[in-house]
Amino acid sequence: MAVRLLVVDDDSRFRESIARALSDRGYDVIEHAANAAEARNGVSRMRPDAILLDVNLPDGEGISLARELISGDGSLRVLLTSSDSAAAPARLVRQSGATGFIAKDELLASDLSRYLG
Repeated sequence: MAVRLLVVDDDSRFRESIARALSDRGYDVIEHAANAAEARNGVSRMRPDAILLDVNLPDGEGISLARELISGDGSLRVLLTSSDSAAAPARLVRQSGATGFIAKDELLASDLSRYLG
């Protein structure tokens, strides 16, 4: 069974292109969200297995949002990402409960299965 995935990023072109790439890799991209409010709503409605979550959102910060979403569902896997490779220090990623952080320009070259399932 494919991992059901929510993609959260404020850049619509990135959301669409990464969703296609992840679908090609066998992930079931069930929802897109452009901000933290849409992400919360998507998690509540769709119950994804995993989230690809941008660190910098227009209405919130991804590391805090990861902590919030994971605390509500301990089985939820969250992979943080950003175009800024220094946006998520390892200590904060661990504290958030996220499975990791990968810079956007490294996503397609990475084995995401260890982060997203």
